Amino acid sequence: MADTASTWMQVVFGGISLSVAIAGLVIAYFAWVQPNSPADTADPGARPVTPPAATSPVAATSPATAPEPATTANEVVALAGLDAEIGGSTVQRSGQDLTMACPTGLSTDRQRKIQYDLAGRYLTLTANLAVSKAPDNDSQLQLKVFADDRQAAVHTLSRGKTADLDVPVAGVQKLRIELVCQSRAGEMTFTDPGLTHT
Repeated sequence: MADTASTWMQVVFGGISLSVAIAGLVIAYFAWVQPNSPADTADPGARPVTPPAATSPVAATSPATAPEPATTANEVVALAGLDAEIGGSTVQRSGQDLTMACPTGLSTDRQRKIQYDLAGRYLTLTANLAVSKAPDNDSQLQLKVFADDRQAAVHTLSRGKTADLDVPVAGVQKLRIELVCQSRAGEMTFTDPGLTHT
């Protein structure tokens, strides 16, 4: 009887020990699985990610624009302020205006001319032309403008007539102006002649 009781006690305590061992294994398993679950794999020190705020459709389609730089018109240089490389003595300056007298008609003075070195720095030559002196209303004065030896403009005027000179000179190196007259007692005035600078 004592042996049976002893055996029975061993079975009970062995079963309890086995249950405790199994329980320990289950606890150990869950203790291992819980920290490695997908929800807990993130870095514990990382800040939570906040989705970006929605932008207004107007802001997305209307980008800010910088103010446009101020633009200025091309500078105009007075022709009277330039030194002629040929024939400077054939014109008289009066402020910004130039006056060219007719040639004398002698064999050495059939036409008057003046030439400027533009060096390709200008875009246009502008002036108002008028016959400021003539012996009568029928005598004609003819003005020709050459850009690098190519005739760029020609105007034939008599007393009381005027004309606007507007000659493109972009890239032109040499500008030459020639005057031929029917009478030596005449002159032509260039009112406010100017070169538009590039």
